[in-house]
Amino acid sequence: MARATKSVQHTAELARRRESRRRRLVILATLVMVTAVALFVAFHYWFRDSSFVEIKNLEVRGVSSHTEEGGQITSAINVATGEMTTLHLQPELLTEELARFPRVESTKIEASFPNDATVTVVQRGNGSVFDTGADELLIATDGTVLGTAGAGTESLPRIEAGDPPAGSMVEGRTLVQALVLGAVPDEIRSFVDSSDFGKDGVEVTMSNGMVLLFGDASKADQKWKAAASIISDPEVPSTSYVDLSVPRRPAVRGEDVAVPEEEAVPEAPVLPPPVG
Repeated sequence: MARATKSVQHTAELARRRESRRRRLVILATLVMVTAVALFVAFHYWFRDSSFVEIKNLEVRGVSSHTEEGGQITSAINVATGEMTTLHLQPELLTEELARFPRVESTKIEASFPNDATVTVVQRGNGSVFDTGADELLIATDGTVLGTAGAGTESLPRIEAGDPPAGSMVEGRTLVQALVLGAVPDEIRSFVDSSDFGKDGVEVTMSNGMVLLFGDASKADQKWKAAASIISDPEVPSTSYVDLSVPRRPAVRGEDVAVPEEEAVPEAPVLPPPVG
């Protein structure tokens, strides 16, 4: 009887200990959860936006602050990053602040704890000049209107005729020409004079008088590579027309080419009817 009583007491003691451990674990888990929530709230609503991690050392790449436009872009970047910290980057603020600069194609921001950040700007390059009749517009290589053409754009190729721009982009015949001129390799850019849009598509006139027939703007980079090899050939006269519509097989012809007439197809002989 005494042994049974001790066994019951021992079982009850083990149960009390297990319950006590369970309660301690629940309390510990609750404390850990509360602490984690408190830390998250502190980080999310205070520390990540605190002055301890504000951006103090900003490096801007891809823009020269020595030009008027570059200075304005750099200033806008400083305004946008002034509302960020290295723990709370907001790229959408950069996009919103720089939307008024058609020169800016894209931006990327990176941060290094605690106070360093780098903004890399990709700018649209000058491609051509389009005379609308009222103003000469500076057109980027992708067809974006960058503004009124000013000093320093005299050497850019000109779009002689095309469709008027629609908002921030040129369109139609002008866009096709802008894309072709925008793909000119740097090594021959200074030899490109102007472009027009004829019955066969884009026609680019070189400074020596040679005319390059591109058709459309597809595979423009390949067409320019083919054109470069022909332009450098001293045996090709400057009065030539070069058809680049199929870049793998460019065709060179002179300014005045007689188109061969179709040969007359002889009529079939009339056979006498069979005898008998």
